[in-house]
Amino acid sequence: MSVAHENMAESTSEHPSILVVDDEKLQRDQLVDSLSDLDVEVFQAGNGEEALEVIEAQIPSLVIMDIRMPVLDGVETVDKLAEIGSDIKVILMTGDPTSLRAAYKRRPDVFTIIEKPIPLRVLRRFVIEALGLGS
Repeated sequence: MSVAHENMAESTSEHPSILVVDDEKLQRDQLVDSLSDLDVEVFQAGNGEEALEVIEAQIPSLVIMDIRMPVLDGVETVDKLAEIGSDIKVILMTGDPTSLRAAYKRRPDVFTIIEKPIPLRVLRRFVIEALGLGS
């Protein structure tokens, strides 16, 4: 992970990118489609472990991630990002109220935590705000 840590400053380049992480492919595809008209590059991963690999290779500006996933969940992934000193903005999502409360307590430093299902227009507003797009 040292490569990603050394290049974190590059994550705010002129062309922002987003990593969408969700173990449900249909959900991931819907999120990617809803962001397709923004001037951003979008990457995908199916769990936190895959997300860390993509983050090391691509250094996205923003990560939109489900909390409950197999292998490495969203909160554990944010913990790993904090360990390497990442300043990548993170939006966590969950449909489980218990996970939502636990994430607020454990990771108050993320950009926001959203309860699913989330209207895509609301998610887009958070993305635009997180990336500083538009006016």
